[in-house]
Amino acid sequence: MLRIHFTAADLQRIRWVTHPEPLMETVFSLQFLQQPQSYSQPFVRWSSQARAAVGPHAQPVFDLVTPDHGTLPEFLVAPTGAASLSDGLEAVRSKPTAEATADLAVTRSLRPDLPRWIVDVHHGRPDATSRLARLLDVYHRLAVAPTWRHVQRAVQAVTGGAAATAGNMLNGLHPSISWEFPVLTVPCHIPHTVDFHLAGRGLLLVPVFFLSAPTTRLDNYDEQAPVELFFPVHHKHALLPEDGLHPDPGLTRLLGRTRAAVLAALTTVRSTTELATRVGISTATASHHLNALRASGLITTARPHGTARHSLTHLGQRLIYSSTRTGVALPQ
Repeated sequence: MLRIHFTAADLQRIRWVTHPEPLMETVFSLQFLQQPQSYSQPFVRWSSQARAAVGPHAQPVFDLVTPDHGTLPEFLVAPTGAASLSDGLEAVRSKPTAEATADLAVTRSLRPDLPRWIVDVHHGRPDATSRLARLLDVYHRLAVAPTWRHVQRAVQAVTGGAAATAGNMLNGLHPSISWEFPVLTVPCHIPHTVDFHLAGRGLLLVPVFFLSAPTTRLDNYDEQAPVELFFPVHHKHALLPEDGLHPDPGLTRLLGRTRAAVLAALTTVRSTTELATRVGISTATASHHLNALRASGLITTARPHGTARHSLTHLGQRLIYSSTRTGVALPQ
């Protein structure tokens, strides 16, 4: 747990990152894609399509992150104001050597087995930085760029409250973040509570679309730089397009039109009644198709509070999104 202490003057030094940055969101999405939250709404369709699009040869780009919070290379997520992926990468290349060295020391303390080519990126070696640019460019194009207007909309919905009073602003960042003057309490993946006094450094609020839990960053190079607080935008703002009832024609031939539509509708968890309404069939017909899909291992059913709720299994997700598989491989 991190407890950030404010003075009245510190409240005047709160600033926002008001637009999503492509490099930052791309790197965070690599981590998010490896976490359980990517299998929940509203990210089920995005995560399935992203995994399918990058194919089995995506391992080099996933070297950059691990599923664990706090293991991102800091030089890739520091806000720079860059409006494009290429501008963000250029900002990385332009970092002073001492700053890159400080970032590397922190990253290595968290990941002693850091791959050599990522170490070489920190040292600014051309082959490694070129490889980084190629990998991120292809991954961004396949996995992040198709969602970018939704990312922008969600982040801007959050930053629309930037003019609110400091108290209201800090209270509404995220359900897990609490504010009671003079302390902002942020959950962190550390074994004990840490008290940190801003003492004039300022606080930079960074809403992130592809993030599952709040995290903080202290600049390893500039001890007077603002503390950066990254927090997930609320999922009500993450309005990724809902899966439609138009499965791949091959899937329709395999399962039949109605059963394929039932499977497609379960990219959102639904009750039997909700499913029947969504597909336009009777509950008895819905139950018949659900039983067949469950017996095939394509769906699973839970009964919280006595009501059956149906959702796709991993096999069902792979089948429903088979039409999005492009066979594109990331460069080595």
